[in-house]
Amino acid sequence: NNSINSKKASVTKRRPSGKTGGMAPTTIAALAVGGIVVGALTAGVGLVASMVVVGIGAAAGGGAAAITQGGKSEKEKFLTLACDSYHDAERWTDAIETQIRELGDSLYDFPLIRGPSSGLASRNAPPEKKLESVEQWIRWSKWKLNSVLHGIRIFEQDKIITPTGTGAGTGTGDLTHTNKQFQSETAQNYGSRLLRVNVGMAASPYDVFTILMNMPQACLSGIIRSCRVIESMDNQTDIIYMELNPVYLPPTSTSPRDLVLARYWKHNNDGSYVICLDSIEHREYPVRSGFVRAELHGVYIITPPKADIDSEESQTGESLLTFIGQMNPRGWIWEWGDFRTRILQEFILHIVDVRDAVCIERYTQVQFDPTVERSTVATTRNLPVTTPNGTGGNSTSSSPSLATTPPFALPAEMWTEADPSTFKIRGPTYLQDHVKASSAESVFKLLGIDLFEVPDTTRNIASHPRNRVFQALQRGEDTWVFVVNIMVPGPPFFSFVVYFQGDKKQFEADTPFGRVAHPFFFGNDDDFRNNRFKLIPKVVDGNMVVKMAVKDTPTLLGNKLKQYYYRGDNYFELDVDVGSSSVARHTVGIALGYSKAIVVDMGFCLQGNEENELPEVLMGAVSCIHLDTASAKKL
Repeated sequence: NNSINSKKASVTKRRPSGKTGGMAPTTIAALAVGGIVVGALTAGVGLVASMVVVGIGAAAGGGAAAITQGGKSEKEKFLTLACDSYHDAERWTDAIETQIRELGDSLYDFPLIRGPSSGLASRNAPPEKKLESVEQWIRWSKWKLNSVLHGIRIFEQDKIITPTGTGAGTGTGDLTHTNKQFQSETAQNYGSRLLRVNVGMAASPYDVFTILMNMPQACLSGIIRSCRVIESMDNQTDIIYMELNPVYLPPTSTSPRDLVLARYWKHNNDGSYVICLDSIEHREYPVRSGFVRAELHGVYIITPPKADIDSEESQTGESLLTFIGQMNPRGWIWEWGDFRTRILQEFILHIVDVRDAVCIERYTQVQFDPTVERSTVATTRNLPVTTPNGTGGNSTSSSPSLATTPPFALPAEMWTEADPSTFKIRGPTYLQDHVKASSAESVFKLLGIDLFEVPDTTRNIASHPRNRVFQALQRGEDTWVFVVNIMVPGPPFFSFVVYFQGDKKQFEADTPFGRVAHPFFFGNDDDFRNNRFKLIPKVVDGNMVVKMAVKDTPTLLGNKLKQYYYRGDNYFELDVDVGSSSVARHTVGIALGYSKAIVVDMGFCLQGNEENELPEVLMGAVSCIHLDTASAKKL
């Protein structure tokens, strides 16, 4: 596991202090382990460092005392062992390293959750040489009804039944007594019970997974005020910051809470997904004024129907979302009335928001605004053309031009023209052999990219008075541009606008591209356009979640999303409404969440369906490099 970073420290001898009653000469064995890794392992499986040491006792043998020490930096953590002999020190060190490697290897082999005996980190956990998987823990756990809120049944852990002889060192199969002791300790020490909720979802496991990873605005109508990624660790781990609204517990309301959570996930072979959450500390996100830093440990389990596990419908029908969690709200809370558990109950109800966000996308949204355009093609009115010298024509290099004025909203280091040869598109004999080939040089030239923050979904952005295309037309420039406006729903709402410079003569040429481009740009058939405009995305550098969400398959966007077309004197604009599809909205939302850590290439192409329309060629290609949405310009 490349996230494991351990090394043996030097073994030294400590001299006796000389005082009466001083320690006998001992050997110190120190092990330096990356603090983040130990934190992820111990938090992820509900263990504290002392339990890890106890857990390897059988492997190492001998006695040892352990303390933890912090290094100069936050990531330097040391576990120091005091042993009776040099031989024992080496055995302990080797055993610890072996255990860490096993934990690292199994980190993504099973969903991580709290320890098997109680569902939470427990300092009284029995010695174990290897960790129990969460599937085993769930299989052992028994639940009873806790309450029914808003039609949702909430369960609490009742007891754990294990096979005879494997029950936490008791030698029996019934751990009910042990669990009752745990529940009593939990009420005093941790703050709330361990609760579980199951809710059916009218969406595939993948769709529910993307919603939970993205937490769109539709999911923020309850206790969760906001949720955002603050650091991406690796392909299956990130850190999120979550704000919670105050909860009304008569006779008063609580203070707002916030959470800093390590989030890690996996996709199982049976089609299910697991997302684990564990509270951690993050030096860049200390406790904010007016908030109380709560502690949460939980897991989402998203499973497909049994009958659909081996069928294609498993990704298109329905799923079951289970959330298991325990929360310590911290801060001052009424001691009577089990208010701490009631706060967790309110948090669990965010599952209802997720269910509603899934369901609402299955139905048509009625549009009551009579001013909404019914036609998807509009032609802008003729505008007066003026230039500094009173004549039209191209602007000179020393004069303002569409490519330079105003400056592009995105810094130049965040975008560039992608290499068209890296895109595979239909070759000249595709209709016979389905062989794809690398694209020739792009037909259009990339001018640049604007990223606008807009008050609402904004169509025909090229006609906006502050847009470069509109201003260029007023200056008298006759540069023709192809504008792709990708409208990202919010809030905040964004318009990702790509500008390509083209030559109208290319549309008149008797070439495979010209035969498709002429009716596309100069015709009036939107169905034709919807079935010809193709986007080819590629995640060049990004984590597993983004690569899973953004497939590198050519897509006719007009068959999946609403597209709008606008033709002006000096431009043709294609608007893509990401908000018209729940899947697209969540996919783009995930990509935006990781935008500063990924590189994405996009190719735009007109699909050739006839032999005289092949081979295809890219109209243009763009590469987005670690895009920062904070650079967006308000329009």
